[in-house]
Amino acid sequence: MGVAVVTARAPRGLALVRGIVWGLGIGWCLAFVVVCLVRISFPLELEWMEGGVLHQALRFRRGEALYPPPGPDFVPFLYTPLYPILLSLLGTVLPLDFGLGRGVSVLASMALGFGAWRAVGREGKPRAHQIAALALIASGYVFTFRWLDLVRADALAMALILWAAVLLRDAWGDPRKAAIAGVLMAAAFWTKQTAAVFVVASAIGGLWVAPRQLWIYAATIAILAGAGMLWANAASDGWLWRYVFELHQSHAFNAERFRRKTWGMFVHAMPWLLPALLISLGALVRPWLGGRRRLDRERDARLRQYLRAHRGTAYWGLLAATGLFASALGYATQWAEPNAFLPGVVFLSVFVGVALPQGGVQEGAALGCVGAQLLGAALVEPVYAPIQANGWSAWARSYRWQDLGRTLPSAAQREVAAQTRSSLEGSQGPVFALARPYWSVIAGGSWHVGSMNLHDVLPEDRQRIQGALRERLEDNHYAQVWLEGEPPSWLIPALSGYQVMERRHGAARARPLSGYMSEAGMTTPYREDQLRLGPVAQRQPGPGGVVLADFEDGTAGGFELGGAWGQRPVRGITPTAALGPFGGEYVLSSAARGGMKGRGIAFSAAWRLPADGAIELWLGTGATVEGLAVSLVREDTDEEIRLPLTATRLVLVPTAWPIAPSWRGAEVRLRLSDQSAESAIFIDDVWLTPASG
Repeated sequence: MGVAVVTARAPRGLALVRGIVWGLGIGWCLAFVVVCLVRISFPLELEWMEGGVLHQALRFRRGEALYPPPGPDFVPFLYTPLYPILLSLLGTVLPLDFGLGRGVSVLASMALGFGAWRAVGREGKPRAHQIAALALIASGYVFTFRWLDLVRADALAMALILWAAVLLRDAWGDPRKAAIAGVLMAAAFWTKQTAAVFVVASAIGGLWVAPRQLWIYAATIAILAGAGMLWANAASDGWLWRYVFELHQSHAFNAERFRRKTWGMFVHAMPWLLPALLISLGALVRPWLGGRRRLDRERDARLRQYLRAHRGTAYWGLLAATGLFASALGYATQWAEPNAFLPGVVFLSVFVGVALPQGGVQEGAALGCVGAQLLGAALVEPVYAPIQANGWSAWARSYRWQDLGRTLPSAAQREVAAQTRSSLEGSQGPVFALARPYWSVIAGGSWHVGSMNLHDVLPEDRQRIQGALRERLEDNHYAQVWLEGEPPSWLIPALSGYQVMERRHGAARARPLSGYMSEAGMTTPYREDQLRLGPVAQRQPGPGGVVLADFEDGTAGGFELGGAWGQRPVRGITPTAALGPFGGEYVLSSAARGGMKGRGIAFSAAWRLPADGAIELWLGTGATVEGLAVSLVREDTDEEIRLPLTATRLVLVPTAWPIAPSWRGAEVRLRLSDQSAESAIFIDDVWLTPASG
């Protein structure tokens, strides 16, 4: 049974504080709903691994194994399978796409909020405390990397864990609730196996809140999770356990994150909860401390009654500590992101709502701290763990003002994503997208593993899968190849038959809005270009045009190369950069020797200019044009004309110089000078073209 709700009218000051918390809480809840509704229809990944979850759902719907041996076509994420199975079942009546997965997560997040409301209300707390807990979870949306509305299992897992805990708390004398709680906790384990720590913690808490029903709860979990795992593992020939436990455990453990960074991040992101907790805990233990001074029978009885009345506080306190532990454990795992903080945020928020004192100055002070936390979370965003190698001095610099533009997709971002999706759907063949492998499914082709999948498997499997992918690329199996950033070294040899068709920089990229590839929450935002490659296709000038140099025979085409220009042209895709677009396979580059730091001068052979027309060529540079020059030099007078250069960031763009009347019939050379230690010149397809008309 819960504690009776205090119904006496609160003093004016306390009523004002409660009203402020109510207002902030409603604002946060409405903001969360609006954000989810705006983001749900984004046509591509909001977080780079969303597509992998959808593919697992597709495999289940097609009757294919969810945990097969690792291969080039599929490697599952290292989680238990309930979430993609649920998407698959819903996908039989609704389109199985990003919107469906996000819709499930949004509904799960709403269930999470109702669970927090119920948990606090069950302990007899006023509604101001209930809205405080609910709002703290909503305000943690930014802190936890904008994760609750994604096509990921986290929101569903947290909702199942919380409702299992709520029903177990209410299971005293009610075996049915204990059984349902066990079903929900087992389902949470099958959604994300990190729920196992809550299985243990809730069982300990069950000794306080439902000791006689605990065996029902435990037996239900043992049957559905324990026996279920044995059966499912046998059905997958042992691969389920290898993926969700053995391979998961093979990831490196970051002890500093576990010992220091997680706790520093919680204080960093939720600083006002610390004084709120201290005030609340002080109010809780004061009667106990007073009772210990003179423990006569009457006081002993009152103390025991007091402890029984607050067993729910102890129960939720244990689960809050478990949530923080689970967050530290998850964040310390290799490649973890701040979504690992979700368990700590959820159960700490519930515990704050339960532990807040009722009445008087103490409640006003504690609720005031909660209000300060809600207001602060609306104004500033924590961007990284403050406890790093440079110490606590980084604390103040690790905040920035909140900006909805980092959370909500703009019209321009939607347009880029929609155009990219349209390009994929209109592809004339299979698509390979290393970091976004679901794009191959959007294009109507077969699946392939992604970069995260390659991180998840053992080194020998990784090498085997990489070899198989290289073979496909060497056979020009794919019509499009998409890369986030420059190609990894293992992939470069297989890309000799491909060239850059499009290089996207900055706002032109189709990028996620959550996770490490987004701008949100990153110490150093992801800045790498997005590349689209296609099979090599040599360009030819139009009628009457003459090719002066195109380098497709692998030679310098009559150019005299010095210094950084090396001895021959380079392929468009190198260990340091992927150049393009341009024609064919080879390009002349002053980064051939020494990379961007190299310097040198190159001269073309002498060409005689016709009476009309133009010299056309494709030119590109690095990030700056300072120290770079491209000139036409007359052989007879050494007169020089510089061609315009703009910083193109590895993109080659067409440039034309109409032949001036005074230069008609002259012999000229092209002079390429790189005196920059930060940039380079790239040139291809030098043509003489006739005058138009």
